[in-house]
Amino acid sequence: MRTNPFIVLVCLLFLVFQSIAESAGSGSFIKITIDNNTIKTERGEPVSLQPAIVRHPKDVVSFRPASASVKRPGLLAYPVLSSPKPITKCKPSGCELPGVCMPDPGIPCILPMRNCRQWEFSVQAFFARTRGKISWPLHPTVDFNDGLGLDSHKTLFEYSARYQFRPNWALYYSIMPIELESHYTPVMFPGTIFKSKWENYYQQVGIMYQPIRSCSAAISIYSGWFFNDERLTMDSGDHCVANRVRKIDRTRNMVISGIELQKCIRTMCNGGSLSCDNKVGIAYLDGAFGLDVQTGLQYSVPLNCGRWGYAKGGYRLINLKEDRNDSKIDTFLEGWFTELGIVF
Repeated sequence: MRTNPFIVLVCLLFLVFQSIAESAGSGSFIKITIDNNTIKTERGEPVSLQPAIVRHPKDVVSFRPASASVKRPGLLAYPVLSSPKPITKCKPSGCELPGVCMPDPGIPCILPMRNCRQWEFSVQAFFARTRGKISWPLHPTVDFNDGLGLDSHKTLFEYSARYQFRPNWALYYSIMPIELESHYTPVMFPGTIFKSKWENYYQQVGIMYQPIRSCSAAISIYSGWFFNDERLTMDSGDHCVANRVRKIDRTRNMVISGIELQKCIRTMCNGGSLSCDNKVGIAYLDGAFGLDVQTGLQYSVPLNCGRWGYAKGGYRLINLKEDRNDSKIDTFLEGWFTELGIVF
């Protein structure tokens, strides 16, 4: 009977604490007490903080700690109260540029080179302004265009070949046949038909050496035999004159030496290369002096197996003068040119 008052007191205290807990649970916040690895609310409901093993996470963020040791396969996950929004990239302002084949700034400028035992063939169209004159002692000078009626503009073709027999040595050959013919009536002789014909074979054969050869530039020096076979026929058209036909023949065997400079300007993303190509040649000996200069741009396109083709364009000048005491023929050609070639 002595324990009955003590039991009644304990029951009263339990009812008081229970009523306080219910009144606090109806509030706007929850008081959480963290004890080691559990979270206890004021209602006494424990929430474990131990990682749970899940097979197919949906609304949880999964990760595997480096120090965690798991006996069974699975993923360690912690519950999250709210799902975060997915991370998206910011859209750039303005319109995006279309895909254009642009060269990589890291691509070096590469000049195509002729490898050992490779051949090169090319054809050049020379849109030349043809001029010349004939001089005799104690006689006036006769002009090609005004005096002989030859065309002042003519498209000439040069055919060239080159063989690279060593990495820095090559043999070359070129020929340019020239033929102009006219039938004209001079102003000072009305009714008389004059006939003129000019034939000229411009040939070169020699050897070329490259002392400087890098990935982006090349310097070549060359020397060879310059053969110029020239013939000029003038017919006055007067059948009463015994010497109405007059001919001048020239066969020049000269030496030509020169230098060629090639420099890469830009290499495209498709492998093609744009380069600057300059060439200067000087012909001498056999009573004459000649100059052959050309400058231009070349665009090279790689093919396969080390072969490539190219297109070239620029300006060219050819001047040939004689040093003689009798009749002399001086010729001058200049104009633009285009060239196509292949290396294989």
